[in-house]
Order: sequence, then C-alpha cells, then structure tokens
Amino acid sequence: MATPRSDKSKSTAKTKELVAPEGPPRVILLTGSDSEKKKTQAQRLLTEAADQDFADFDTEILDGSHATASGALSSVSTIPLGSGKKVILIRDVNQMDTEEQKRLAAGIDRVPTGGLLILHTGSPIFEEGKAKRGSVVATELANAVKKVGQMLDFALPKADDSRDYLLQAAREAGKKLSSEAISLLSQLPADDVIRLTTEVAKAAAHAGENPVISAADVEAVVSRSPDDVIFKLCDAVGMRRTGEALGHVSTLFRGGGRADGIAARALVMLARQIRLLAQFRYLGEKRMAGRNASPPSPEVLALLPADGAGGMVANPRLSWMADKYVNQARNFSGAELAVRLERLLMADLALKGVEPGGDSPQIVLERLVVELC
Repeated sequence: MATPRSDKSKSTAKTKELVAPEGPPRVILLTGSDSEKKKTQAQRLLTEAADQDFADFDTEILDGSHATASGALSSVSTIPLGSGKKVILIRDVNQMDTEEQKRLAAGIDRVPTGGLLILHTGSPIFEEGKAKRGSVVATELANAVKKVGQMLDFALPKADDSRDYLLQAAREAGKKLSSEAISLLSQLPADDVIRLTTEVAKAAAHAGENPVISAADVEAVVSRSPDDVIFKLCDAVGMRRTGEALGHVSTLFRGGGRADGIAARALVMLARQIRLLAQFRYLGEKRMAGRNASPPSPEVLALLPADGAGGMVANPRLSWMADKYVNQARNFSGAELAVRLERLLMADLALKGVEPGGDSPQIVLERLVVELC
C-alpha cells in the first residue's frame, strides 16, 4: 500500500513533526509562501497515497471557501475501494470559516489510519511584516495538526539562500553550476521561484552533455525582463559602446511600460554604474581589485559603501563582478567619470521637469547615454 513519505531529495520543505504519530501521518498541512512547491507536493501525496486504479473513488478535492468540517471528516473516514488510502485534499483551507476550522481541529484526531487529510494553504498575505488574518490557518487547526500529523513548511528562499536553491535545482537537472553561472542567476529575483527553476532548466538543456552549466549557457537562454535590459545597457555604457547602448534604450521603451517610469529606473541604475566605475577605478589604481590584486585594507573598505564596490571585493563569490568593473573603469579617466556624474544630475532634473526643454523621457535618456559613452 502506497503511503506518503517525506523525501528531502524531492522537496525543499522543512518538516515540523512535534509529536510523532504511530505509522504514517493521517493529516498533513502544507503551508508557506512557495505556492508552486506546495502544489507539487499536494499532487505527489494524492498520487502516492491512493490506489490509482480507484483514484476517481478514493480521492476528493474540496474548495476551502465552501468546505465544511463535517463534510471533510465524513469523506476521509469512508473505507477506500482500492488498496491505498482515502485521500481528501482541501485547497485554500485558510479560506474556511474560522469556526469551521475550529470544528475541523476538534475532530482531526478521528481521521482513521486508512485515510489521509491534506490541508493546502494559499500564499499568506503580509501587512507590516505580519500575516493577514484569513491568509493563514487558524491557530487551533495548526496546533491540532502538530499533534496528530505533519506540517510541511514551503518557504520562499531568501536572497542570501538563493545560491543553495539554484544548486538544488541544478542537481535535479543532473548538472552542476559554475560560480559565474551562480552569480548571473543570483541577479534574478530570489522570490520568483518558478522563474529560477525555469531558467536553470533552460540553461541545463543548453549545456547539453556538459555536466557543468556555464555563464555562457545562462547568458544564452535567460529571459530578459526590463531590469535585465537595463543591466545590459549599463555594461554597454561601461564599455563605451554607444550604438549598443542606444539599442538597449530602444528595447526598453518598446516594452509598453510607462515612459517616465522606465527612464527613472534606468537613470538610477546608470548612476549606480558610474559610481561603481569611479570606486573600482580607485581600487584598480591601488591594486586592490581585479586579477592578482591584494585585498583592500580595512581603512579603504571603511570608505566604500557596503552595497557598492566594498561589498563586492569583500565577497569571494562576486570576484568576477569586481574584475568586470575594474576592466570597464579603465575606459574612463577620473575627470571623465566626474563629468558623467554631472550629466546624470542634469538628466535627473530634466526628467523631473526642473530643467526646461520638454523632451520625452526616451529622448532624455538617449541623450544621456550618448554623453555617458
């Protein structure tokens, strides 16, 4: 008889079983913010716990907004027709009426060993750092599950944890990730798990028979969001490739977003680019950044912003980025970088209407890019 099992190689969930029940769990609560992982786990439990030859009879999916405690408990107590379990899945159980959740909690210990009740929560909604009431299950229900079953918490990876998530996704694809590939993929939003998984899978396919996914594989297949195009724009400016940079500007404004919003975001990133080039030019001259460089002194690190060159040179995983900025910084003199900071200020004032001219945001940005290159 198939029974649900906790397999860490197939799930990134953290199992919280406070009181170990005798035999397989009769109730499993899937919680956390990673909706895709929760859906995958729910389907896996349905498939493994029930006899698939009798799945139409032995599995049932209920909508939490309409389900009742008595109905769910009655259904899960029905004797299965097949050799597996009677499995009831309540989707969005947090949307059940609070009193119904309390009644479910009171009767949850009556779920028979031949049944499995899967409680699937929707993604919690946070306001001021706290989960909004109604977006998580009632405390009584969560406590009841802890006593007789399991809680599987599928949390989205934090930005600092995205490296481990990427490595796991690569392992599931039968590959390893080069450090450069990890750095590129880490620039994607850490909370967009679906995209992270998809991009790793695409890069793995591009790698072919090569057991290691390289930065070139990632560059070849990664989907370009507006921010991705802006990063390309910044690199083109750093290499003083005017035509290429103007091409990226054109791509940005073809996306259909608000022109003023696009220009403002690009301006912020271009300003960051020039500041980084100024910082790395100084570090490069002091031989404290770039290939075969000595580590920067504590006194120098104290002068640099932690979210700028200071953070990059202090993190071995970002050494490839430090090399890139040092190489780009060689394309400019210190005086040229100072002039470009002034050009950024003038463009900012023009976009905000402080400076006269009445040009469109795209024209302002195009003129700025020419001046920066």
